[in-house]
Amino acid sequence: MIREFKGKKPVIAREAIVDSTAIIMGNVFVESGVTIWPHAVIRADEEEIIIRRDAAILEKAFIEAPKKVIIGEGSIISHGAIVHGSIIGENVLVGIGAIVLEVNVGKNSIIAAGSVITKDVEEGSMVAGVPARKIREVNEKDIEKTKAMLEELKAKAVYLR
Repeated sequence: MIREFKGKKPVIAREAIVDSTAIIMGNVFVESGVTIWPHAVIRADEEEIIIRRDAAILEKAFIEAPKKVIIGEGSIISHGAIVHGSIIGENVLVGIGAIVLEVNVGKNSIIAAGSVITKDVEEGSMVAGVPARKIREVNEKDIEKTKAMLEELKAKAVYLR
């Protein structure tokens, strides 16, 4: 469901795939190749949300913008994850149920499932825990695995239409 809020209506690229049960409201910009899965909620009732090319927002993810939000190109926001007023770099994997609170996450990073992020994440870091801390550097195998996940999601997303 696409909803206008305070005179701002989401702008969604024709090539994006949005499930009919997703809710997108307010000052949201969705670029081409983005996939938004069932029951995701993207709410820009205060600041803008920009979802860059080829990102995937999975089931029951929640993105809100008390501050500007950018989801970087090729990033995955997993099932039930929450992104609150944060900038997510390119090719980032936000794991299932993770909570990202008003931080910057550097590109090619991985946020483990269930983590709570309260501090900025350096580029190429894997973080985990509550509160999250860096556990290691992301390696080339990790990056390739995230890209493969994204390609698999894009292939499945055609069934959302």
